[in-house]
Order: sequence, then C-alpha cells, then structure tokens
Amino acid sequence: MELLVYRSSLRRLAHIIRVVVRHALAHAFGRSLGRWPRLARRLRVRSISGPERLRVMLEDMGGTFIKFGQMLALQPDILSLEYCNALFDLLDRVEPFAFAQVEQIFVEELGRKPSEIFDAFDPQPLATASIGQVHVGYLGGQKLAIKVRRPSVEIDFAGDIRLISATIRLVKSLRLRSLYWMIEPMSEFVMWTREELDYRYEARYMEQLRRNARDNPRERVPFVLPEYTTRRTLVLEFFEGETLLSFLRALDAGDETKFRRLRATGFEPDKMAHNIINNFLSDVFRHGMFHADLHPANLLILPNNVVGYIDFGITGTISRYSRQNLVGLTLAYTRGDLEGMCEAFFKISVVETPASAEKFRAGLKQMAEGWYETEGRVRRLRKNFTLVMLDMLRLSRRAGVWPERDVVKYIRSAIAIDGLITRFAPSFDLGQHLQAVCDRELKWNARRELFTYESILGWAISSERVVRDGPFRAAEFVDKMAAGDLRARAEFDVESEDADDATRRRVMRLGTSVFAVSLIITATGGQAQLGVNLFTAEMLFVAAAATLLWQTMRRLA
Repeated sequence: MELLVYRSSLRRLAHIIRVVVRHALAHAFGRSLGRWPRLARRLRVRSISGPERLRVMLEDMGGTFIKFGQMLALQPDILSLEYCNALFDLLDRVEPFAFAQVEQIFVEELGRKPSEIFDAFDPQPLATASIGQVHVGYLGGQKLAIKVRRPSVEIDFAGDIRLISATIRLVKSLRLRSLYWMIEPMSEFVMWTREELDYRYEARYMEQLRRNARDNPRERVPFVLPEYTTRRTLVLEFFEGETLLSFLRALDAGDETKFRRLRATGFEPDKMAHNIINNFLSDVFRHGMFHADLHPANLLILPNNVVGYIDFGITGTISRYSRQNLVGLTLAYTRGDLEGMCEAFFKISVVETPASAEKFRAGLKQMAEGWYETEGRVRRLRKNFTLVMLDMLRLSRRAGVWPERDVVKYIRSAIAIDGLITRFAPSFDLGQHLQAVCDRELKWNARRELFTYESILGWAISSERVVRDGPFRAAEFVDKMAAGDLRARAEFDVESEDADDATRRRVMRLGTSVFAVSLIITATGGQAQLGVNLFTAEMLFVAAAATLLWQTMRRLA
C-alpha cells in the first residue's frame, strides 16, 4: 500500500503540473490557439472564459483541488460573482462515475447489489462531488439518500495528503518562517480528509448532531441507517426540499417558477439567514459540535424556513474554554471593542513573545480604522465579517499569534456562512445579529453556570454551614435587636415602596412557606412524598433563607 501511495503521489504531482501548464498556455494564448487546432487538440484545451477556465482546471486536477474550489465558490468578496457562479458546479456537478462501479462497491462492502437491498434504486446520481455521489432509493416505503464513495478517491487523496505532508516537512526543515502559517491549516486539512473518506465518522457525527438538535425547531438533521453504513456507503433519511444552491442558481437565471414554489413553502431569505446563523452559533456555543462544511449544496430549504443539513463529512468540535472566549471575541468585534478583541484572541491562541502581542495590538488598531465608522458615540461595521476575519488571520501570522486549531475551524466556517448569506440575503445585517446572539449566549451561559457541579457542591457546603450555624446566628440577631445594637435607616421612597410592596409581600410569603417546608424536611432528614430528598431540601433551605435575608435587608436599608 505504501508503494502504491508513493507512486500515486508522483503521478498526482506530474498530473497537476501538466494540468496547470496546459491551462496556463491556453489562458496566455487565448483565442490565438484557434489558429493552431492541432496544438489545441494536443493540449486538450478550448477557448473558454476565465471563470470557466478556473473551474475546469480545478476539476481536471481533481482530489483536494475540488475542495479548494468549493471553498472559493462561497467568497464573493475574494472572487467576482462570475468566478463564484462558475465554481458552484464543483459543489454538486462533478463528473459522475459509472453505475457498474456503484454496484461493485456495494457488493464489496455489503455483499449485495443495491437492487438486492432496496425496493428501488435510481442508477442516475442526484448529485456528485469530490468524495462521492448521491443516489435516491426506497426501502419499506421510506425515501432514502444513498452516498457512495468514488472508487479511486482514497488513492488520489492519499497522494495529495502525501504531497501536503512533504510540503509541511520541507517548510519545517528549511525553517521557512514566512510559510509557517501554512502548517496548521494544511495539517488540519489532512486530518479532515482522512475522516471524510470514511463514512462511518460522518454517521457518528450526524447522530450526535441530530440529538443536539432535537429541541431546535429551526434545525433538522437526517437519521442514519447504520446497518447499511460502511467506509464507502452511507444511507440516510431523504429531505424533500430545494438546496440553497438551487435557489442561488434560480436568482442568477431569474427563474420565477422556482421562486413561486419556494414562496409557497413560506421561504424568506432573511429568515433563512437568521436561522442558519442561530443554528450555527447554538451548535458551537451550547453543544461544542457544529457542521463545518456549510456550502449551499449542503443546506436545504424546508417549509417555514427550517434548515435541513446534509453531508457531515467535515464536522467541528470545540472546547468549552474556547467557546467562552469566542463569544467574547465576537461580541467585542461587533461593538468595536479592540482591547476586548485582543484579550479574547490571545486566550485562544499561542503568543510567541510579548512583542508579538504588542505587534498584534498595534496592527489591529490600524486595521480597525477601515473596519468601522463612527455615528455619534456608536461604532458601526462598514466591512463585512469575512474580510475582517481574514484581516485578523493575516495579522496573526505576521505578529506571531497562532490561534488554536478548533478556533481556525470555527472562523473558517463563519467565513463560509458570511459568504453564503452575502449571496442570497444581501440586506441581512450580520454584525447586528451576531451581537444579539452573543448577548443571549452570555446570559444563557451565566444561568447554566449556576448549576454546574462546582456551584452545586459549593451550595451543599454552604447549606451544611447554614443548618449548623443558622440557629446561633438567628439568636445573635434577635439579641442585637433587643439590645438596640442593630441600627437601621428609616428613610423610605414612598413612591417606589408603593410600586414594589405587593411584589415583596408575595415573595416574602412564598419564601416563608418554602423556608418552613425545607426546614422541616432538613430537620427530620426524611424522604418527602413528592421525591424531595435531604439534598434538595437543603437547596430549598438555602434559597429560601437567601431570599428572606435579601428582602429583610432591603426593608432595613
């Protein structure tokens, strides 16, 4: 196998060189090749536009270059719309492979042909991409999407991985510091590719993301049929809906028929953009796992702007620590808080030297002059998220501040989403929405932190002290009041007191009731009939005591 991969690497390198040279000549000579038809046939080129030339060249190179073209298709701020539109075909219209090869793969993986497993199986693929292609099948009345991996993709990608690994070793051995920024993304790409070639990884990620989304009505993840899922085959639920890619194509073509069909399902571009952002940030900040390949062929428009997700070959996981700092980074970015951006970015990065941090700060301040505009006392973004994030990544490389791998994956996914939303919902205010979502996530995290293991343990220890010391402290409090040693101000705001008095009385009554019940249970140490045990009673005791004390002190203050 090693020898096969080595030979494949050499063949891949030779193939890439031939493709680049061929298309470079065609681009350089342009229409003049028409004067020498024999040379044109020998070079296997034709006179085509620049955007189409780029698409054909990437498709001819194949393998990882198709993935690169898919990424570029989503960045209208980097490439013109003409180039992005041409590269869209790399998302779902790559040259398919023969049905005979599909049957062979099924026999090798499952021991049976598709016709022997499914009630019906369409031999024509619904969509084709760099790793595999998708067919439609039926089983037990259920419509299914069936992914089949390309026959030679493992060897082709192994050759590309070997070339990438060799490049990384060369950069390190020659200490080419100006190219160090390439090491992390290239290493990450190698890791992703190895997982993406094995559909069992995708099936596991899909099941986890499906569980995470079970309470989210805006997000749908298909179920997997594990008995038909192997390294090279993946069978999953079929979603009826248009892809966002088909909507973008309809926009370019002015397809009113498709627009009417989508409007009948309740489709609104801004609401769809809203749901895509909400789903992504919720998956990242609350669950720590997210779909990291959000191009428009992987997003389905379901009724009422529900987002259907497919193709989980690239999935990101992110630690709680990184999540918290990414919320801070995103919030600081939307508010124009440069110092907050620096502090949050440093916490999720490796900073080479103290001078690196200062260089990053100075560079960020200079860049921010082109990012924001001031309206009164408010700083508003005038440059979109993609370009700001790209500026930050370039600055981090120059300054020697290296963000962690999971953070780079998050930033890359966010850039892809921004590029996508720019295409289909250009009026959507991403910066304002990011600020609202991050504010919400900070409040949600604050509430959740009240019930972590550490906080509950602290409450338990505190409750033990309250139970132990409470009677003595209460007696001391009464003694001080009787002796006149407890001073209290008798100044009241009559208007505010009248407004709040009813609420306070209700809180006091409720707190007194809970206090009495929890005190009885705590004192007896017994098991309540409603399932309230001693630990829960202690929690009620502490909460009630704190409520009563707070209300009492407010009255005495």
